[in-house]
Amino acid sequence: MRKGRTVWCWLLLWAVGVAAQEEGRDYLVLEDFSSTPVGQLPKGWDWRDKDEDKPKPYRVEGAEGRRYLAARDTGSSVILGKKVQWNPLEYPILTWCWRVNALPPGGDERFDSTNDSAAGLYMIYTTTWLAVPRQIKYVWSSTLEEGSSGRRNKVARPFFVVMESGDENLGRWTFEQVDLVADHRRFYEKNPPERTMGLAILTDANSTRSYAEAYYAGLRVWTREAQERGMIADYCNCYADDGAGQTNAPATQALPRAGK
Repeated sequence: MRKGRTVWCWLLLWAVGVAAQEEGRDYLVLEDFSSTPVGQLPKGWDWRDKDEDKPKPYRVEGAEGRRYLAARDTGSSVILGKKVQWNPLEYPILTWCWRVNALPPGGDERFDSTNDSAAGLYMIYTTTWLAVPRQIKYVWSSTLEEGSSGRRNKVARPFFVVMESGDENLGRWTFEQVDLVADHRRFYEKNPPERTMGLAILTDANSTRSYAEAYYAGLRVWTREAQERGMIADYCNCYADDGAGQTNAPATQALPRAGK
């Protein structure tokens, strides 16, 4: 039974990628981690200069055709970023899969002293003339209510939107979908630019001095027409049998880079 499901999921994920690349419509696959060998940092992703000497709590895991990024943080708080450019006015619907196995206790994104998220995905649009990023962060929060949003009262801090809260879906792959144009209008009161800057991922537990564990997979953008035709479906169950259910020892050792 599992073998049949594995083949079906592989075909589903492969077909989505082909549609994006060959037809140039409906889907764009932003990241599926398929180009990175298991056990390495993801190819094409990098970190800030100030994080160069920190342990990188990320590695690619999973079976062939169903790779995902594992994040296990004990306080490194390293943001991984990738330059990904597309027109969000043409592909405004962002979807992804993530799974959280361990929440940082008391994490609350509103305050510096508790600003830890088990999982966070940044959508980075552009920068101001002062080089401050215009960005929105989608989070799995330990304590804040699902659907809530906010921003810390400091310069250059992103707006955040709580997609999942607490332990209700802990240990489960969860499908997320957001409207980039609607969210950009909500927080910046105008349409997003016609070309994005990139994405970033952060699982952190440094503020609460605790532990956080999460997994990320299947980052894609879709056209408005694909949404209206009902083409967007939950594909996250395809990752359910790939071992992300076990909480592992924190990954603090240096890992090889797969390339930039």
